[in-house]
Amino acid sequence: MPHIQLYDCDTHFTDHLPELWSEIGFSPAEAPEVVTEAGSTRLRLGDRLFPRPSGPGHGNPKGLGHLIGPGEDEDRAVFMAKHGIAAAVLQPGFVGLSVQAVDDETARLRLFDGYNRLASRSCARSPLDLKWAFLASVEDPRWSEETLLRYAERERDENLVAVVVRPTGRTPSVRLNSPAVTPLLRTVARLGMPLFVHGGTGCFQWSPLADAYDDYAMTHAFGHMGEHMVALADLVTRPDGLPDGLRVVMLESGIAWIPSVLGRLTSHTKRLTGTVTTPTEVFRRHFAVVPEPDEEHVAWAVRQLGAGSVLFGSDYPHWDTVEAAGWLAGFSDLCPPERLAANTARFVPGLSGAAS
Repeated sequence: MPHIQLYDCDTHFTDHLPELWSEIGFSPAEAPEVVTEAGSTRLRLGDRLFPRPSGPGHGNPKGLGHLIGPGEDEDRAVFMAKHGIAAAVLQPGFVGLSVQAVDDETARLRLFDGYNRLASRSCARSPLDLKWAFLASVEDPRWSEETLLRYAERERDENLVAVVVRPTGRTPSVRLNSPAVTPLLRTVARLGMPLFVHGGTGCFQWSPLADAYDDYAMTHAFGHMGEHMVALADLVTRPDGLPDGLRVVMLESGIAWIPSVLGRLTSHTKRLTGTVTTPTEVFRRHFAVVPEPDEEHVAWAVRQLGAGSVLFGSDYPHWDTVEAAGWLAGFSDLCPPERLAANTARFVPGLSGAAS
């Protein structure tokens, strides 16, 4: 796709390699461990294996083996060149998607901090135009805000362009509608960065729909979508509202369900709470989505949500990586390249070239 430049909001950082953690001072006892059990390679944090190998809400049976490539500079460069991707935002890999499951606060925050240091270093060292999203902990919002400001204002990390959170926490008590999260959201808005929301299956998070199943087809289908339903409802009905100027980008959760859920939330809040600003209006003011071309009814959903809310994401190097040709074939009529570039400039202004 050399004639159309794409800006990728969802490419994944290979963050589980032991040598990376050793480079930033983690001992083998402290660092995430890569192990092979029952024929599959997985991540070990404490006494848990990720993705969860069995039981309710379990993850991919292939473990870390589901990747279609290493996710390092060499193979990523080939992928980006093949698909006309000019720049990309690194989203969390296996470690980043799993660390919130660590119960001990000190150990958890050390891992969060380590992940962010590694993401920053990876972008700084890469010959590719890679940016990164700061991984925040909704369970630890004050720490998240202070550490974000260290990178954004004290260190002035030029590759930091966004913040990313999990849609749900370890338990139902950790929510994006909590007033404790408001200062963090205000800071994200003030910095002009988007808030990415990204789930992951089998990470011992609260996932009320996926946790009802122990079949991966069901846990993956309901995990991402179900967690994002919770996050969407929490964000569009926050008692404190969303800060002016905050942009929220929903990743890897499908979009065909969103219009009907928004409609139901709007009808119920209007009738039962007397809200002035409806969830649908909040969504249109603040949210973007990353549609996938093979989802049924996705074109209808794009029309309902508006072409101005559409962004591109590849999900490389995960097993369900999106090919640029298929994406453009599915969405270019609904969201022409010029509109897509304008959307990217609006929602992720730090992604290189998006405003040009």
